[in-house]
Amino acid sequence: MRRLLPLLALVACSDYDLGKAGDEPDAPDRPDTDAPPVDTSTTGDTSPDPDSGNVTVPDTGDDTPPVDVPDGKIDVVLLIDVAYVYDCYHADLPNHTDALVQALLDSGANVAISIATWDDYQVSGQWYAASGGLPYTLLQQITTDRSRLLAAASGLSLEWGGDGPGSGLEAIAQATSGDGYDQDCDGRFDTSTDVRPFNARSSDAFGGSATGSAITSTAGTGTKPGVGFRDGSKRVVVLLAENTLRDQAESHDFPSGSCSATKTRTAAVSGLTSVDAKFLGVNAYEFQDIDTALQGQLEDLARSTSSRIDADNDGARDDVAVLSGSWDWPATDVVMKAIFDLAQ
Repeated sequence: MRRLLPLLALVACSDYDLGKAGDEPDAPDRPDTDAPPVDTSTTGDTSPDPDSGNVTVPDTGDDTPPVDVPDGKIDVVLLIDVAYVYDCYHADLPNHTDALVQALLDSGANVAISIATWDDYQVSGQWYAASGGLPYTLLQQITTDRSRLLAAASGLSLEWGGDGPGSGLEAIAQATSGDGYDQDCDGRFDTSTDVRPFNARSSDAFGGSATGSAITSTAGTGTKPGVGFRDGSKRVVVLLAENTLRDQAESHDFPSGSCSATKTRTAAVSGLTSVDAKFLGVNAYEFQDIDTALQGQLEDLARSTSSRIDADNDGARDDVAVLSGSWDWPATDVVMKAIFDLAQ
């Protein structure tokens, strides 16, 4: 089934302009009961609650309860899948990311945010690396600078991914370790295949020879590995995924002859644990109703890091930290509430 779906989707979407919103054809094999894309805008006042001392985001008209803002510093990393495969309809990445950044910064919480993207390993001649993307690209390290974050959001775009699996596990590992990735292990940074370390050091993938991506003058940033986590912060890594995560345990294709170990599920969990981060998975896979592989991977990462949220709004944070967007990202308030649940 998984090898047939791309062909069905290409037939169904052959005349569809992927850059044109509002003209999405019906996807193949999807039940008619799927919900349409949701509005991610946020509205309302975010004034302090005089009784509690906390800032509360008011109800926007749906069933989502007001969001209680945690105390202390909160560092949020957005790891965004930019490779599409099957979709006729795609998430509006710039506007969704912009809306989430604005909501978090306007919440009254002491929030700093990092934005990074992931596509896949780039290997010449391999069909799964169709777009020329990279397994991880840090667009903006941890910062409180709204203008920098919105500039990163505005430059987001989707690109053809080739096959289904993408490099989400590598992205998690890079965001939490900052080690970098040297695909051919020649010790020299190659812009077409490699990932820079966050801070150059002898233990990174290039033995300290490649310039790191960290910019110490960034407003509100920290110094800890990966993306510049701040000292004493509560950390939440959000993986927004459009398809399954490339994993050696699943016998997925990987760069042939690479001597630099590609990251596995174990490396991703270890990375999250090493920086004391919680994990939030967002499943925006178009065919999640008939292919549960991504959902299972995201739930595994959440359980392995004890990441729980109050997804059913019953007042208890006892639900595995995975949200489903059904062709799209969930509403901004829903994602923000889950992030704050994890930071409590």
